[in-house]
Amino acid sequence: MKGTPCEIIRDLLPLYADEVCSEVGARWVEAHLAECPRCRSELANIQTVIRLPETDVMNNYNEAAGIKEIAVKWRRSRVKALLTGLLAAALLFGIYVGLTQWQIMKVPAASIRIHEVSRLSDGRIVYQAKVIDGYEINRIRYEMDEEGNFYLTPLRPVIKRKALSERLQSMYETLEHESYVYKENFGQQAEMTAIYFRTSDEDILIWKKGMDLPAASDAVEAEFHPGRD
Repeated sequence: MKGTPCEIIRDLLPLYADEVCSEVGARWVEAHLAECPRCRSELANIQTVIRLPETDVMNNYNEAAGIKEIAVKWRRSRVKALLTGLLAAALLFGIYVGLTQWQIMKVPAASIRIHEVSRLSDGRIVYQAKVIDGYEINRIRYEMDEEGNFYLTPLRPVIKRKALSERLQSMYETLEHESYVYKENFGQQAEMTAIYFRTSDEDILIWKKGMDLPAASDAVEAEFHPGRD
């Protein structure tokens, strides 16, 4: 295989010389040897037969077998260490992704401000919600009950990010969508009677049935009726 580092081939040369290398490994070594004189020389050194006295042959054979066993165990330990490292890296990456992507943390009450709860000229109720700590809200979870209460729960990941736009942290909203969702869950005759922001500390009231609401300002009207004189 072209481009294979000599260090890897030299690790395989003893197995190749002893003819215990796999067929794939042997082809890999032979392809490299055809292009690398240094590794051919290394193989020649390995293949050089050193004659030993017959009395020492068995002892040296046993020693060689022991060394080979140690080498095999060492290679296995390297593979095990590599796999362990890869597993640890994957685990750390998964934890990082979880901390930055899973929206599970409620926003503190001190980070939320509700302003200008009012009524538009077309009868819709409107309010302005501000997030004042400078961090993004990644998701809003809906919760509701049969008593007419609707809860908006802003959620963030554990590792929160700075908001890209201050405007996105300060938006005017009506109650239309929440009312639609409430009726979808409890029937078209069901009536939503209160809506809250649910934070990590408390439920912040946005609107409640019977609340005396002022008329929306001209600036707020312009947000929902652009171009109206």
